[in-house]
Amino acid sequence: MAERVPLGFSQLAECLAEVYRRRSLNRFEHSLRHERDEALPIFACVQEPLDLEKPARQGQPASPVVLRMLSDRLRPEGAKSPELQVPHFVVGLEDKSPTDGPDAELKPVSTEEVDELVSLLDRATAGLKDNRSGGYDFPRYDLVRWLMGESFTEAKQVRRALYRRAVGGVGDGDGVWARIQLQLPGWLQVLTLWLLPTFFWLRNSGRVPVLSGGYRWLRNQPYLARGDDNLFELARRITRDKRPEQDPERFAGLLVNAFLEDLRAGFRRVEWIHKHRATHPILLVGPISRTNGGYLLVRMVAEVRNDTMRFDPLLLVTIGRKVPPLALEPGEAKVDESVAAWRARHLQESLQRWIGAWLLTFPIGASQVAATRKLSLKNRPAAVTTEEEREVRFQRVIGPWWRRRTGGWLIIGTVLAVLAAAYGGFGVLDDRRHCGGDGFRWLFFEAVDSSVAKVDGDCVGLTDGTNSLLYPSDSFGPVGAKILEQNRKAAELSKLEPERPVITLASLTSASDGSSSPGGFTAEREQLAGLAVAQAVQLGKPAQRYEPILRVLIANAGPRYRHADRVAAQLGALAQKDPSVVAVVGMVESRQSTQDMIRKLAAVGLPTVAATLTADQMVDVSRMYLQISPQNRREAAVVAAHVRNQLATGKDPFGHALKPKLTVYKSDDPADTYSQNLAKDVVQAFAAVGIPGSSSSYSSQGGAVDPAAAGREACDHQGEVVFFAGRGQVDFQAFLGGIQDRCRTRPPYIIGGDDTTKYVADRGVSGLNQSIPFQYLALALAPDLLQNASPQSADFYVRLQELFPYEKTDRGRSLDGHAALSYDAAYAIVLATSYLRRDSIAVNGGTVWSALQSITDADGAKRGYQGVSGPIDFGGSIAQRVPVNKPVAIVTFQRGGPVPKATIVCGQRSESPSWCPVA
Repeated sequence: MAERVPLGFSQLAECLAEVYRRRSLNRFEHSLRHERDEALPIFACVQEPLDLEKPARQGQPASPVVLRMLSDRLRPEGAKSPELQVPHFVVGLEDKSPTDGPDAELKPVSTEEVDELVSLLDRATAGLKDNRSGGYDFPRYDLVRWLMGESFTEAKQVRRALYRRAVGGVGDGDGVWARIQLQLPGWLQVLTLWLLPTFFWLRNSGRVPVLSGGYRWLRNQPYLARGDDNLFELARRITRDKRPEQDPERFAGLLVNAFLEDLRAGFRRVEWIHKHRATHPILLVGPISRTNGGYLLVRMVAEVRNDTMRFDPLLLVTIGRKVPPLALEPGEAKVDESVAAWRARHLQESLQRWIGAWLLTFPIGASQVAATRKLSLKNRPAAVTTEEEREVRFQRVIGPWWRRRTGGWLIIGTVLAVLAAAYGGFGVLDDRRHCGGDGFRWLFFEAVDSSVAKVDGDCVGLTDGTNSLLYPSDSFGPVGAKILEQNRKAAELSKLEPERPVITLASLTSASDGSSSPGGFTAEREQLAGLAVAQAVQLGKPAQRYEPILRVLIANAGPRYRHADRVAAQLGALAQKDPSVVAVVGMVESRQSTQDMIRKLAAVGLPTVAATLTADQMVDVSRMYLQISPQNRREAAVVAAHVRNQLATGKDPFGHALKPKLTVYKSDDPADTYSQNLAKDVVQAFAAVGIPGSSSSYSSQGGAVDPAAAGREACDHQGEVVFFAGRGQVDFQAFLGGIQDRCRTRPPYIIGGDDTTKYVADRGVSGLNQSIPFQYLALALAPDLLQNASPQSADFYVRLQELFPYEKTDRGRSLDGHAALSYDAAYAIVLATSYLRRDSIAVNGGTVWSALQSITDADGAKRGYQGVSGPIDFGGSIAQRVPVNKPVAIVTFQRGGPVPKATIVCGQRSESPSWCPVA
């Protein structure tokens, strides 16, 4: 027995079934072939009294029963088989009844009505984006909505914002273009520095078909006063500040036009390239009224169709108490018996641009009785308002395979696959010969260096910059390219000025192919950038026999210097053939493996000048080792004196009460020399000034107490000093995350060791921390971390930004000081070479090591120099090998960034606060 349904429901379902398929697949196509009109009606259902279901959850609007029944028919197999449903989406609205009486003149649209329409369209687009509901994209509508939320005072601000939005975060490791660039060869990565602005100009001009996409539509749409043809001026009229100046009705038309244009774009005829859709998108909306955006949606869909005279695939089904958008009674509106009757009427009335021409009205239940008898709903007699349902079958339609993307891509893919397989196979084989088995090289485009090889899964060896495979991260691209460029200039300059010595420095680090994140090698990249600046400075100096020309090699010994023997042997053999190889710089972490690497380098006669290592025991590893940074014991003494000075005030730098108690968090990795040593030094230094302390370990390798758990535990030390002696990248970020989880509003007083600078340097990560203030130790300072930068620092960072434009951006600017420290290490070797040449002594690894220790002002030598990171003076003792009185800075981080005016520098007594200890 057929189910009883509201009177008129079966006719509604039958008419919908007649038009829901794409015309090329419609079973009624043959009978309608003579008609050219493909327009789709707006199904306007009227039911009084309106039958509403109780909301599924509290706070949700009640859903009309008719829409629920229609949705059930569009899911023939029910909720258990959602993949078989006809694509549709139901937008339930709050039941706001329209006022009584017709609205023959259509009242002017108010801003409040537009806001309701925006809410309705936001829900509709979100629903239709789901694959079950059609999988449509709405780039034009999303562009308009994005502009509505923005505020710009000038058109050029719109241009910059659209640029960032269009290219998807260029320069950002998480951006679209950044991910694409990871797959490009080095020469093409550099070329994109010019290609991207050109691409942006063409795309956002709105003048180039296809390429300009949604911007071309925005430029040519008819619903905003045109004025200036400039796209950015036009876009600014949509923003939050300018929107009140627009006509609400025209603005509503803009929104609906964007919505319909996106549906048209997703319903294009050439489906084998794009997603094939065999049914029209069905949007079920109700209950509608004048005040909840429903009437306005009907009105604007009709007006846009009248204005544009273009087909759109939207099947809009609405239900309310009266006929929209004039709020007519069912008996007062035209009621067509079929879609064919509506088409006949529509062909005539649409030429008059009449909104009602698009409505196919369906009185339901009692409204059907009243409409049939031409009676008002108030005076209608009691009558049967239900009927037996006539079976109407809806089914998800799958078009023929040659109309789908699968068929089209199958042909194209087969051809491209054969070509790509051949090219890729040769590229992989060639890469295996030069750097291992898992990589790929762009044949005919990318040069390789045979001194690099794949060993046990790691790409190790050394290169002058020609081999981009040595480092797995794309962040090295611009720096490696600059090193290669300047190495070639150095070779040319050496021929022109043969009296100048050439010295070669090898920048050594330990990188793993397993880490592809650009942020994972920020320290290594910055050290290379510092070397590039030193190289550029020497290239620019006038010809003097004592001014060396600097050549840089990039070396990688694998993670934790796993392949130290191989790389040390390579460097030693190279130094035997080429005496210009005089020293190794770099080294980014104080670990046991780092110490082993230094010993191996000393065994082949090469001194090491470390830029950022601070562990106390590093100087005891080898007599051929020197470092530019102060030691951990110096850092510990500075931070202990700083806290003692804060205790005199009774408060920490952030205004909270402070107690004399310390907890140090360190890594439980015994091979992490830096963390173990710094934690020990800090506890001892605090004890020396009368502050008791203890240390607590965490595991960064997935142990029971990970950095996040350590952060949560740190909340128990509120009002005390918490010192983080672990690694800045990953660990410190997770540590702060644990604090945010548990005591965001009142964290302890946090101080981080110098490795924390790596976390701060990653602006994309540290900038998100707006809630947890902390201080950290820094070994070198960029000018924007000080109110009054030193001349050396100012000059260096100007050169750094000239060489690497990304350093000018907030995301790229160096805050960790590694570039400055690396520059000082390189320049110390340059000075040592200069002293040797002045004294007519041969330049090689052994003599340079000896000359490095002569960089001092002790005993009147006057050979020390003022570096970017502070004075470099090795004290005149062979046992020193660490600069004396090297500054240590305390930087304050608050509300997502460092606070320059709060930076404290402890260096030479005359330039430091009185409480600072003297080294």
